Amino acid sequence: MTALINHRSDWFLDELLGLLDTNRFISVHFTTIYQELERSGVSLKKLQRIAKKCDEDLRADFMRIMGQYSPEEIGFLDKFLKNECTLHQRRGWAKKGKCAVMRGVFVHGRWVSGEGLLSLNGIVASTVVEGSMTCEKFLYFLEHSVVSPVSISCC
Repeated sequence: MTALINHRSDWFLDELLGLLDTNRFISVHFTTIYQELERSGVSLKKLQRIAKKCDEDLRADFMRIMGQYSPEEIGFLDKFLKNECTLHQRRGWAKKGKCAVMRGVFVHGRWVSGEGLLSLNGIVASTVVEGSMTCEKFLYFLEHSVVSPVSISCC
């Protein structure tokens, strides 16, 4: 069970109970599983949500490459998605002293998406649309909110 918890921390006790019954042919009460998890140093905790696409090696490479530019030369475009209906579990199992994490998709149902350009001067351009930011909407944003004001201010 601890190997399962280490692999994925958002198990329900009845799921663990079913796995024991199906894979090991062991029939126990869910309180037995709970007590065994606590005895082995695993406790129920609030889940931390980590984006599936998070890659620390790529992040380090990005920082190394961007270090060659001065801060005035850098602007960051970032998109966001907002959804009030995103469902997820709030608690999960992990060893004592470790965080319980769950990887998951953050968007379900209706949402709004937006795009913003951040520079040393703050947010210099932004837009918000209902639904997905399509390629056409993004290119329009770049052309009319990002590129045009920058080229005018440079003249």
